[in-house]
Amino acid sequence: MQDSYIKDLRQKSKNLNVLYVENCKNTPKETNSFLDMFFPKLVMAVGTAEAMQKYNSLKFDIIFCSLDMYDINGFELIVKIRKNNAHASLLILYNPNDEKYFLEALQYNVDDYLLKPLKLNQLLFVMFKTIKKRENEKKSLECKLKLETMVQEKAQDLAYRYLHEFRTDLPNFIMLQEDLKSLDYRYMLLLDISHFSFLNAKYGKEFANHVLVNTAHILKKLIHKKSKLYKTESDRFVILLKDVELRDLYFYCEQIISFFDTQNIKVDDSKINVTFNIGVDIVRKDISQTLVNCEYSLDKSKELGNKHYEIYSEDITCCENEKEIVKNLKVTRSLVLQDNIEPYFQAIQEIKTGKIVKYEVLARGIENEMVISPVSFLQQSEKLGLSTMITRTIIEKSFAFFQDKEMDFSIDLCDRDLLEGYLVEFLKLKLKEFNILPSRVTFEILEKDTVSNSASKVIMKLNKLHSMGFKIAVDDFGIENSNFSHLLELNLDFIKIDGLFIKNLKNSNKNKKIITAIVSFAKALNIKTVAEFVEDVDIYNIIKECGVDYAQGYFIGKPEPELLINETIAS
Repeated sequence: MQDSYIKDLRQKSKNLNVLYVENCKNTPKETNSFLDMFFPKLVMAVGTAEAMQKYNSLKFDIIFCSLDMYDINGFELIVKIRKNNAHASLLILYNPNDEKYFLEALQYNVDDYLLKPLKLNQLLFVMFKTIKKRENEKKSLECKLKLETMVQEKAQDLAYRYLHEFRTDLPNFIMLQEDLKSLDYRYMLLLDISHFSFLNAKYGKEFANHVLVNTAHILKKLIHKKSKLYKTESDRFVILLKDVELRDLYFYCEQIISFFDTQNIKVDDSKINVTFNIGVDIVRKDISQTLVNCEYSLDKSKELGNKHYEIYSEDITCCENEKEIVKNLKVTRSLVLQDNIEPYFQAIQEIKTGKIVKYEVLARGIENEMVISPVSFLQQSEKLGLSTMITRTIIEKSFAFFQDKEMDFSIDLCDRDLLEGYLVEFLKLKLKEFNILPSRVTFEILEKDTVSNSASKVIMKLNKLHSMGFKIAVDDFGIENSNFSHLLELNLDFIKIDGLFIKNLKNSNKNKKIITAIVSFAKALNIKTVAEFVEDVDIYNIIKECGVDYAQGYFIGKPEPELLINETIAS
């Protein structure tokens, strides 16, 4: 066993560079014998000067240092060595009468000690500990390097994912913006798949995603050798072209449209015909102008029907209202992508108590300290495919605002928020992050979205939110469906009566009867009613007489970036 033990130690120590520093040349023969047995790469040094000279000439793994140096105390040599090599194993040699030096040397991070004269058993024991420690440190260093490599690879992967769309692995909108800044490209082509929402509705989201992936593969093969392909919002692709003349641009657009017109996209056992509309503009120094012009050209191509393209020019923007639309598209994209959408809060009063019981969170744009009305960007965000980004922003910022407050609040949703499938997991994450109870939050959906072609899916998603503890309200109620039957499918908490009935309430007895009927219907279903656009005391008194539960409007309070100071308003 002893022979095996010694053999193992010799094997592990044979490649170690070892420096042995003594106070005289006459090292005991037995010590030399022990050292030679285990350390073929042994270097001997006598005194401090020779020790430092040899120390500087080679990187040592283990250093034996005697404390009783004739020219300097050994621990002072240890200090010098430690300054240059924190990883060498330092072993001190001392005589029994060196107790003072021994205790002082221990303060300088030595690894172990041996008593003079050296004995084999003692040397074996210390060597075993030293080599074991070095092995553990080596493994620890290897693990650290491996972990650092993994972290670096993960960081590189995250950086890659940040710039690439996860399904198609194509460069995404963020990379598109960066490439547009370079001005290395001459034209931008915005491709929109015709009737993609129909594919989603008929075959399901998973099937539609396969269509996008397969379409991306085909486009990769089709694109010009001096071009780059991107995947942007939902059903859209972008191609940037270099060094292309206008006549070649026409041909290129026609080639894309004609190819897909004659070829089907295969998904599993199905073959789907995919067609495009294309909007084109030159790449401008003002990136947002290029993006907006492509959007505008795309809309113009859709007016001609499927399988058309339009290249932007001033000739197709002759009307002032159309130019205003282009301007609003540009403003909208800037507001959303630069995170300049902020929540404003409009009070909702409980009529019975006169107290402010909750707030509706409304989106406002902020640009150069100016407040921009949602009329200027909400509809345009739908056209740009950015509406869900606004919803995410409002949810996150309102949750952060109300996390340290007791007041309830409501947030508007659109059908796209519910149909895209991101909302449930996003809400779970934000509820946990901001410690918000779902019962404090009401989600409002326009009545028109509950009677649209996607109504069944919208209602299912709303009921899912309700099952999570959120409250649900139907907004602008009373215009879309007079028989109210679709409400029976929804787990509703609130009905917000359409402002059209409220605004003309003082001059219309018919509107008063409609509101009374809505209130009666809601009470039968145990649903609370809210009247919007309550602008003065006369309207307030009439809705109170009709039995409405809550009032919202300028009479109660305007949308503001902060909550009202007073929680009770005289009724």
